[in-house]
Amino acid sequence: MQYYIPLVLTAIVTISTIIYTFYSIQLWRTTRAAAEIARQAAFGNLWAELNRYLEILRQQGAPETAFLQKLSNLLLEYMIIRLVSYPSQKDQDYEEFRRKTLALVAENQAEAAKIPWVARMVEPQKRRY
Repeated sequence: MQYYIPLVLTAIVTISTIIYTFYSIQLWRTTRAAAEIARQAAFGNLWAELNRYLEILRQQGAPETAFLQKLSNLLLEYMIIRLVSYPSQKDQDYEEFRRKTLALVAENQAEAAKIPWVARMVEPQKRRY
């Protein structure tokens, strides 16, 4: 009997370690996802603030308005690309959205060509799994 007690205690510690490791990994993944969401939200707030400032400069007729508009468009392009870059493999709604957008772009090629991020949005994305 005295040999079974250490064996049982070792088994309990081993099982506890496995459970702890599993939940630690889950927490780490969740934390990474939350950090990415916070980063995207901060980036979106920065873009919104830039656009507010841009409107003030437009009203004042400031010469740097054109530069800031181009910067705003680049930020918007980056946000949209990040948003649609990694859709879920099972996300049929995204695929339907992409097909409809592609058809709309095909119908209005001249207007769509003026907006650089539209073409990037409808191109097939490489998926990470």
